Amino acid sequence: MKLQLEPDVAFGVHPEFGVVAAVSDDHPFLDEVLRKHHFRHSSALDLYVLSDDTPHNSAVRAVARASREFQDVGLSVAADPRIMLPPPIPAPDGVAERQTLPGQSLTALTGELHELRRSADVPTS
Repeated sequence: MKLQLEPDVAFGVHPEFGVVAAVSDDHPFLDEVLRKHHFRHSSALDLYVLSDDTPHNSAVRAVARASREFQDVGLSVAADPRIMLPPPIPAPDGVAERQTLPGQSLTALTGELHELRRSADVPTS
């Protein structure tokens, strides 16, 4: 059995383009599935991107559905968990950004988990 170190498809969050997908080769099936789920190929970036006006929940569903379709045919998929985190809500000038409180929501807790690097980083209180 050969161990595959590189996934066939990887989903992540690009700071400028939002949710993106990268493929390991030019297999037509990969392109077909990503386009079916509203990703378009950017030859300049060599990435698949969603349109700028795609709502966050729609982007998460597109990643989930495409991932399932790839996995159903035996392809490997990697996805950055930060895809699940909604983008921050812009605050008007002069208004302080609302801080999430620990345990306030699953989204806040997930965001905190991304900051942990060692077991010692977990508060004991």
